[in-house]
Amino acid sequence: MRKHGRAQDEVLAELAGLRERDVPWKRVLNSICTVPHEAALLAGQAALDSNLGDLRIFRGCRAAEQKALALMGDLLGKPDCAGSLVSGGTEANLLAMYVARKRRPDIAQPEIVAGETVHYSLGKVCDLLGIRLRTVALDARFRMRPDAAREAINGNTIALIGTAGSSEFGAVDPIGELAAIAQQHELYFHVDAATGGFIIPFARALGHDLPQFDFSVPGVCSIAMDPHKYGLSIIPAGAVFFRTQELRDSIQLESFFNATPTHHSLIGTRSGAAAAATYAVLETLGFDGYTEITRRNYRVMGYLVERLERQGYRLVAPPQLNIVNVDLPDAVEVMRALEECGWIISVSKRFRHCLRLVVTQHVDEAMVDAFVERLLTIAAPPAY
Repeated sequence: MRKHGRAQDEVLAELAGLRERDVPWKRVLNSICTVPHEAALLAGQAALDSNLGDLRIFRGCRAAEQKALALMGDLLGKPDCAGSLVSGGTEANLLAMYVARKRRPDIAQPEIVAGETVHYSLGKVCDLLGIRLRTVALDARFRMRPDAAREAINGNTIALIGTAGSSEFGAVDPIGELAAIAQQHELYFHVDAATGGFIIPFARALGHDLPQFDFSVPGVCSIAMDPHKYGLSIIPAGAVFFRTQELRDSIQLESFFNATPTHHSLIGTRSGAAAAATYAVLETLGFDGYTEITRRNYRVMGYLVERLERQGYRLVAPPQLNIVNVDLPDAVEVMRALEECGWIISVSKRFRHCLRLVVTQHVDEAMVDAFVERLLTIAAPPAY
């Protein structure tokens, strides 16, 4: 650290220069996050000094969190479900599995069962909690197979996890069938909807054939959602919801001080900016606003698919959500070549032939045209 500080203007100018190294959104086709809604930015900025870890002081931000949770609970089919705003999907999945683990202290070597495309955060979660993660086979559209899940369950299984929008493919597991299996085996059932939570309700309203994933499905115990993805809130803003207050109260983390409320999340010091921002964008857009955004995203995705197929490219599978995967045998090399040209896309380490493209708020038809034209110069459609 310097002995004497620098002029504030000089430091801020340096930071502005560093930000110029960031890739502009108009060249980003791999991110489920995007530019936050203006209401989220303004509300979040106004609450940057707040701390949801100290509710004696920041009572208004606590109220904003409760309002945001109630609105999302209503979206999930249970306005009275118990939830917490957290840092993101990783913390939400950790808290859900923490509850599942606490419910079965009699099992010395606990296991959970999930599909092969379960989010990689579950690997971290299981390592932290001393749980074995057993992944099972997928169908042709990269969704967890219920028969494979049933076969994997044994006396050590404490939970089953369904994914409502996988990170790699946007695939939605058959949540209803999996929930029924969990009920038959008296298992905790968690739904990771960090990707699909702010897409599926609105896409279903538009007539898209997607399974229900929320608390209207019997057997669903908890749900992870990420307002900072398709919810258009600021980062970090995740959420975890439990069907009952009793499940949520399995998380009881006390502080040292009198009159300080019990914590129900992993992180103690939590910025109230996320609560303010999330409530602001939920209230500003409403169900109809999110539905129109979803309509637009699906329209742009359809345009992307049309442009790719017209040029001779083939998809790995028909997309369910706003994630498109192009079947290219040299996808990793194509990804690197695109990045050299300023385009950011992604390729799964496990599915190295899948060139993954994500459509979200900052992607439009003009951006699609520019991308496809660039892709043609780098990788001609293979002879399938």
